[in-house]
Amino acid sequence: MPIKDIKEKIINDAIEEKEKLYQEVNISIKELEDDFEREKKNLKENILGRYNQEAEIKEKNILTEAKLEANKKILAEKQSILNKVFDEAAKRISNLGKAEYLELIENLIIENIETGDETIFISEKDKAVINQEYLKTINKKILQIGKKGELSLSNDYIPISGGIVIGKDEIKKNASIEIMLNKIKEDYETKLSNFLFQSSNEG
Repeated sequence: MPIKDIKEKIINDAIEEKEKLYQEVNISIKELEDDFEREKKNLKENILGRYNQEAEIKEKNILTEAKLEANKKILAEKQSILNKVFDEAAKRISNLGKAEYLELIENLIIENIETGDETIFISEKDKAVINQEYLKTINKKILQIGKKGELSLSNDYIPISGGIVIGKDEIKKNASIEIMLNKIKEDYETKLSNFLFQSSNEG
């Protein structure tokens, strides 16, 4: 084969190899570009997904905190109203007329005695209205309901604002006005606490 032909063959082979290599490079570049686009898309979706998830969590947290704060304010306001109501109730009881107050004491005695021979303790300020003569009328009434009718009045006074304490031996039952109001108040405070707990778990 002439040298000229050999040169041409070498050149043609080189050109073919170059074209082949160029095509392979283009294919590789296209594959890399496709991979890059896929990665970019996936990364974008992941970032957006995380952002949306974080935004949703933050939104829920903000709403939960706002709701809890609102419930706390409502609870505080209800607590304030409750305190005012019971303060007013205590004032009204202390300002009851003699007949109404003695009727209240009678009810407290009848509801809290067990045998009918207990000792009744009162505050010093009540000694003017609650005496042994008054207890005699109570004893007659409790005889009719199957009790002993032997209640007695203690000579010792106790530091209560009103109402009575019922004692027998070493056992005493506190039926004072403050204890009675506190028990009712505690019940309402429990209901208010339940309101806060239930409200914070709704929705």
